[in-house]
Amino acid sequence: MKRLKLLLIVLAVSLSSAVFSGNVVNAEEQSGQKLSHAHPDKAGFDPEKLKGIDKAITEAVEDGVTPGAVVLVAKDGKIVKEEAYGYAQKYDMGELLKKPREMKKKTIFDLASVTKVMGTTQGIMKLVSDGELSVNDKVSEYIPEFAQNGKGDITVADLLTHTSGLTPWKPTYLYADNSEEVMNYINQLPLEYPTGTDRRYSDFSFMVLGFLIEEISGQKLDNYLEENIYKPLKMHDTMFSPPGHLKQKIAATSWGNPYEYKMIDDPNFGYYVEESPDMFKYWRDYTLVGEVNDGNSFYGNKGIAGHAGLFSTASDIAVLGQTMLNGGIYGKTQLYEKEVIDAFTSPQRFGQGYGWELNKSWYMGNHYSDKTFGHTGFTGTQIIIDPEKNLQIILLTNKQNNGPLPSGSYRSTGPLSKEVANIVYESLN
Repeated sequence: MKRLKLLLIVLAVSLSSAVFSGNVVNAEEQSGQKLSHAHPDKAGFDPEKLKGIDKAITEAVEDGVTPGAVVLVAKDGKIVKEEAYGYAQKYDMGELLKKPREMKKKTIFDLASVTKVMGTTQGIMKLVSDGELSVNDKVSEYIPEFAQNGKGDITVADLLTHTSGLTPWKPTYLYADNSEEVMNYINQLPLEYPTGTDRRYSDFSFMVLGFLIEEISGQKLDNYLEENIYKPLKMHDTMFSPPGHLKQKIAATSWGNPYEYKMIDDPNFGYYVEESPDMFKYWRDYTLVGEVNDGNSFYGNKGIAGHAGLFSTASDIAVLGQTMLNGGIYGKTQLYEKEVIDAFTSPQRFGQGYGWELNKSWYMGNHYSDKTFGHTGFTGTQIIIDPEKNLQIILLTNKQNNGPLPSGSYRSTGPLSKEVANIVYESLN
């Protein structure tokens, strides 16, 4: 009997090792569904109703919400809608191009804060699945200098749920021009509120998570994610700091950084910053194409950061979304244990998951199930994943290329995402 138990333990360890190495044992039940294209009625959609997406997005383009968009809808592993609309670049610093560049299905987008869930959270999930990290671990166990000014007890879970007490935003690039200096700057910051007492969406929490991945793995964030997430899934169009030769494949975003300039310059714009924008001499004065819009990512971290900086296509994102719907496996490649995904996408604190947003009708629509999770990005990106329906809705836009409103803000694509999501659900038979 003891010998049998020992054999079972050895077998379990062997299977676990195979799973965590990214190479799944060759068993039919261990194979995850891969995406393929199919006619909408093959996945239970009314094709005519689903065409309402075309009207909704075309009207949004005509109304100036965004110059262009790519939408992808997949159910049960079947891509039933993948379309491009409008232009990948329409303006150059406010000047209408004589020949605007058309949007294509494979256009690469600056994902902005979708980086938090399709980049950093994926890395943390992988480390947790591999047994190298627990969400209950204190950050200071790995980065001792982080413990300064009352931050010694902050855990990975505090960062993932935006309840750490760290500031939502400050212009690190006024004081730091590389990632080491940015981490030192964060280490010295005091808390804005007691850890765990409130939820304040914080880029700084995810910057720290990015640094944590680097500390544990011994690799730069981009290299770790490429090696452990994107390359195994053959997500060839997903990357930080895209090379110059891809510029014509990337959607243009803002006309420099007018929004962040105003964040520093105008105390009534939503953030009170004591510093002056004139302290900084490197404001970009050209249209951004292939450079992350976010200043803390671009200036302070050379485009590689835990909160922003990832570029990708709708089809690549769909592969990662399907991997999560499959319980962490895609084809014969397994990234995570299903239990890890379930934990990260379940309510944890203040009704939100670990990294993932839950119950956000303003962009998820009116019909999503209570298992649905997703995220948005400042550049106009939205992802919605519904495990109960085995459904994902991806809407990527380049809204910033239309320029800011007189107020200094940009048009929201949340209402468009909500409309698209409603059409998708209402198209299901």
